[in-house]
Amino acid sequence: MRARVLVSVAVAATIAFGATGCEFLSPSRTQEIRQITDGVDVSTGTIDVRNALLISDSGKDARFVGTLVNTGNGDRTVTLEVDGDDQTVEVAGNSTTVLADDGEHDTVDFDDVSVKPGSLVKMYFSYDGAEGASATVPVLTSGQEQYQTLAPSPTPTSTPTSPSNSGSEPTGGASAPGTQSGSQTDSSEGDNGTN
Repeated sequence: MRARVLVSVAVAATIAFGATGCEFLSPSRTQEIRQITDGVDVSTGTIDVRNALLISDSGKDARFVGTLVNTGNGDRTVTLEVDGDDQTVEVAGNSTTVLADDGEHDTVDFDDVSVKPGSLVKMYFSYDGAEGASATVPVLTSGQEQYQTLAPSPTPTSTPTSPSNSGSEPTGGASAPGTQSGSQTDSSEGDNGTN
């Protein structure tokens, strides 16, 4: 009986040592930096772009969602380009500009682009004096709860209207042009030689 207890204690000690030994030799997960957002990060010069993504339900227009951080002292006019369409954003020196339609922040909408929801699209970020940088940005839809209010509003299209008929019919004793009654000389007949 005593031998079984000693064997059990020895086995338990071996398992405990083996488990701690594996953890001891493997790197700690807290030392690994992982991006846990949906968007991507990219930097150019003194501009850091954080959590960049596009929201599009139609695939023909898109809203940029992300944060622009200016780590420099000077103001920057940052150009964002997607599928040949570009927009600019002013970012003051040593400040952060959040771009999202939440009632508090500005938005950047691209009205005529081809961005398939669920795909990755190349975006370019640049400003005068910097080389610029590109990033492959995910295109998401407003179907996800956190993005429900972020899809761009569809561009209104003009609807042709038919002309109104009011006022086109003559009223009272008046008649429409060319329908007067009575005798009238047609001036196109000319002078029949009677002077």
